[in-house]
Amino acid sequence: MRSDLETLITQWHLENTVVITGIATTDQVQRYLLESRALVLPSFGEGLPVAIMEALALGRPVISTYIAGIPELVKHGTNGWLVPAGDIDALTQALKEVINTPVEQLEQMGKLGAMAVAQSHDIQKEAQYLNELFQHQLQPQAAPSHLIPTPLTSIAS
Repeated sequence: MRSDLETLITQWHLENTVVITGIATTDQVQRYLLESRALVLPSFGEGLPVAIMEALALGRPVISTYIAGIPELVKHGTNGWLVPAGDIDALTQALKEVINTPVEQLEQMGKLGAMAVAQSHDIQKEAQYLNELFQHQLQPQAAPSHLIPTPLTSIAS
């Protein structure tokens, strides 16, 4: 689809606005995210994309879709925008909102997103949690209350 996209970019005079990067290194992806106002990932099928976690961890709000695990982390109006998959009008409206949202508000949304990722997707916490679960399986007994997952809805409150 690259040639089709390049044609549209030229047709709409977006050469100074839209860049097709192709394959990018981890450092380049991080730089692109830090230079952006938000990550846009309007997907039809995902679990919980690492790209969303990375963007939120870097303090960037996210526009994505109400599918799979995405709404567990992206909270509409709090740390990003959620739109129905395939709804071009809703995606267009969310893009307009990102463009028109003051930078200070985007930064606040990004901070809330980073907090959500840190709270629910910290590798050290998750490794400790898995270790405790495995230990519990090796020594069966009632599961300690701290091993029972808490809902993410408490993050935004």
